[in-house]
Amino acid sequence: MPKSDSGRLPKNWPPNVSYLTAPSYSQALSAAHLSSLRTRPKDTQDIPPNTPSGPCPLVKITPITSPSHPAHGQYGLFACKDLKPGSFILPYLGEIHGPPSCSSDAASPSCVTSSDAADPHAASDYDLSLDRELQLAIDAQRKGNEARFINDYRGVADRPNAEFKEVWDPRRRERGMAVWVLGEGRSGKGRGGVKKGDEILVSYGRGFWGARKTDG
Repeated sequence: MPKSDSGRLPKNWPPNVSYLTAPSYSQALSAAHLSSLRTRPKDTQDIPPNTPSGPCPLVKITPITSPSHPAHGQYGLFACKDLKPGSFILPYLGEIHGPPSCSSDAASPSCVTSSDAADPHAASDYDLSLDRELQLAIDAQRKGNEARFINDYRGVADRPNAEFKEVWDPRRRERGMAVWVLGEGRSGKGRGGVKKGDEILVSYGRGFWGARKTDG
């Protein structure tokens, strides 16, 4: 059975994945990585103070039944209510990790990656970059929250209706990633938020799909 810090699990949560209500940390993170993680970057938004610790009431994990959907037979994340443009949805939780060869006593935040070092996150489809320079990322493959079920918009809609953005958690006083509804844009037109019952969709980015074309 999956573990949960709160004792509650969202409906349709997979039995082989641990449910998180707070970030998990790789034991291989260096002191320098942790220091950077707890230093607020400029121009980052705060996670709203009323964000619940546990299942998010704004979303639900739902089986994908449409044969034309690229994730048919899997799951997606859907809105439980209308979500306004530019509004916060939920944090992206998982295991925060650095490069595969970092040791817990490493002095440098950008440890030298050995070609022989096994990277347990290399094949993950749930690994989201937090800091490319320091090679910090958040992997929700084995442990995470509802945000891990967000699908890419390609093959589903004309464009995404949400996005991943770096955030600052004032309660934990550390950096993180979260999911936000896309804003209205400069014109204030063209994006009406996310309607109740709609699937929440982001763009995984060209790098994600490029790496899988190479692997294939």
